[in-house]
Amino acid sequence: MSVPKIYTLSNGVQMPSVGLGTYRVRDQATLDTCILEALRSGYRLIDTATVYKNEAAIGNSLKRIFEQNLIPGLTRQDIFLTSKLAPKDQGYDACYQAVTDSLRNLQVDYIDLYLIHWPGTAKLKLPDPQNAINRMESWRALEDLYHVKKLRAIGVSNYTLTHLAQLIERPHNSHAPHHPHDSTTTATGAAPLARTMVIPHVHQFEMHPRLFQKPLVDYCQHHRIQVQAYSSLGESRLVSLTPPLPPAMDSNYNTAPLPGALDIMPGLIRKYFAHVMRTSTTAQLSPEEETEEYPKRAAQILLRWGLQHGAVDMAALDAYSVDSERTRYCWDSTEVC
Repeated sequence: MSVPKIYTLSNGVQMPSVGLGTYRVRDQATLDTCILEALRSGYRLIDTATVYKNEAAIGNSLKRIFEQNLIPGLTRQDIFLTSKLAPKDQGYDACYQAVTDSLRNLQVDYIDLYLIHWPGTAKLKLPDPQNAINRMESWRALEDLYHVKKLRAIGVSNYTLTHLAQLIERPHNSHAPHHPHDSTTTATGAAPLARTMVIPHVHQFEMHPRLFQKPLVDYCQHHRIQVQAYSSLGESRLVSLTPPLPPAMDSNYNTAPLPGALDIMPGLIRKYFAHVMRTSTTAQLSPEEETEEYPKRAAQILLRWGLQHGAVDMAALDAYSVDSERTRYCWDSTEVC
């Protein structure tokens, strides 16, 4: 089954199928090298977020690449930039300002995709009903910024099925409170006009064979919301035969014990990638060669699982996400009101 290189969102915007994540990378020199080599290798989607604290460095890297023509012919229009709203910036005015800051930091006139990073608000308790109010106001701000073309597409991240349904199934013609930046308010200062509902164009959430949330995927497909997976390799723990200790995690990260690599992966690699693993002189890799090749082939399988989901050869991996054995390697938003 062929895998598309580009996905077309519900509003016609085209988004690359694979992107470069920049979480935990803040050093300017490191970002300069990573972004340049990624773009030279064919990457066109770069994913960042306010909480990553690297938007300004990414903006500097891209400016240098464009101005010095380090990749001949490459322009801003060739790059798909994603950024995300920090939990502390939930609410209309805070969200609007955060996007303005992101535009300045990235040194661009528009951002291709902007997501609400988390369904809760920093410093609020998870069950606090104000979380739902704040994220709805944040969405109203993103709608306004989308309508004035500062954002080419908007979406959410880490939402559960409940959070997403609350957003989509709200009244479609509700009157929004007046805000100074509200593009739907008449020039004469009259009451705000009824809004046109914007369904999220993208939902980005953790997705890999140990966490396949089929009802959420099905719901997104029904509403023409493009699913975008992150942590496809399970924070690298699904592609190592000797998984390292988990990295230091912030307060929103899942702290449950983390299992190691999928024990089914070596078998899948031998079965489906035998033709690329064989050398010209041997029909089977030595244990040393297999240890070296395993992470590469495991990563290929896991990425293809996300891109080509539903193909017959991925059914064995689906079985690894049974309810009693699901594993989150990143954030868990299930308790956010």
